[in-house]
Amino acid sequence: MSAPATAPGAAVHDSGKRRMAMIRNMVLAAGLLLASVPCAAAPGVDAASFDVLGSMMETRRAQINSADILESNKEEAIRYREKVIAGWWEFMQARSGARPGEYCAASFLRGKRVKRERVDGISNGVVVTLFGPGGGYRGALLGFSPLTQEHAFPRLGNGTPVRVTLRQGNLQPATLNAIYAQTSATAPPMLLFAVPSIEALLAGMEDDWHFEVIYQGASIAEIAWHDGLKARDALKRCLAGGGGHG
Repeated sequence: MSAPATAPGAAVHDSGKRRMAMIRNMVLAAGLLLASVPCAAAPGVDAASFDVLGSMMETRRAQINSADILESNKEEAIRYREKVIAGWWEFMQARSGARPGEYCAASFLRGKRVKRERVDGISNGVVVTLFGPGGGYRGALLGFSPLTQEHAFPRLGNGTPVRVTLRQGNLQPATLNAIYAQTSATAPPMLLFAVPSIEALLAGMEDDWHFEVIYQGASIAEIAWHDGLKARDALKRCLAGGGGHG
């Protein structure tokens, strides 16, 4: 007996389900998919939104300079230097006084070892930060900042739109709009990329991931994180109102 014929509608339905599953798997495999949206599509993204992060970054730069010079406390400076080279996550609400679930942020900090005759140092320090919604901006953001004094970031006005190329993992490079932000006159600058939603950002996180930011043909930031899934879970706790400390 021949097999019963498949109804045309059922075949179309099955084909549609397979196509949607394939698209979903492609999206998840793509890692952190960023929206190539105009900078104007990210209202409320300004330096004042990141006061806690800016304070932390200024402190970290001071610590790294101390670790580099090794003048105050040699053992402590060496421990800090090795921590920077290994890379680690920090969690916070990036704006002081934020309500539970608002301005949740996770930052991964890392620098590269520089071999010197007298003592090793640190160079090319970078911070990559994931921001959840806050204030009038209900999307998410992916930000990059220099961690050490010597860096190739451009010097632009706060809030200036800037076109850069972003490399992620093994994906094809994408040229995107970013926002240039600076929390204070002494804080390091940030380049912020708009992401459609915090759900999209979290769904695309990988445990190990690599980024490179290219501006006017030159690499200005390169960093690889580890323990991305633990960071994702800490961000989820913050977004659920559990605070910013993971």
